Amino acid sequence: MTPRFLHDNTCLLDNERGVTLLEVLVTVAVLSVLVITIYIGIQYAEKQTVLNYRMRAATLLATGELDKQYFINKYHANRNDLEFSPFSGREVVIDMIKKGEPLIGMQSVSAIRQSELMGSNQYPYTQVTSRIEWKDPLTDKTQYVEMREDFYVRAGN
Repeated sequence: MTPRFLHDNTCLLDNERGVTLLEVLVTVAVLSVLVITIYIGIQYAEKQTVLNYRMRAATLLATGELDKQYFINKYHANRNDLEFSPFSGREVVIDMIKKGEPLIGMQSVSAIRQSELMGSNQYPYTQVTSRIEWKDPLTDKTQYVEMREDFYVRAGN
């Protein structure tokens, strides 16, 4: 078995002068580009995470209101009719921006009577839509989430 390094020649390099200034500058430039690229990626990911969180919070508020409308419809006195409580311009808190300052969105619920034709039968239903709209401080654009649920008239008790 031969040794990995020969004892009479301990140096693996033929030239031991070191690195040139040009090699150092190229290495610094490559590392700078890598660090800047990673930094931009982290900034974008953080911004997208905040936007996704706000969309999810607005979606949960909208679906919660649809569940409330379902409850109102299910337990009102006349069970053979559809009854909902539409409204417009209710303030909801979507997120906390800085130091307890809330990001406010406006929620509205609409109930529109429709009917669906299937075969020779006509089925009446109410289309309930919950919409939350807000101006996002990160992008300075108006964002919204809109959820819809269809409620069909119940036949009997």
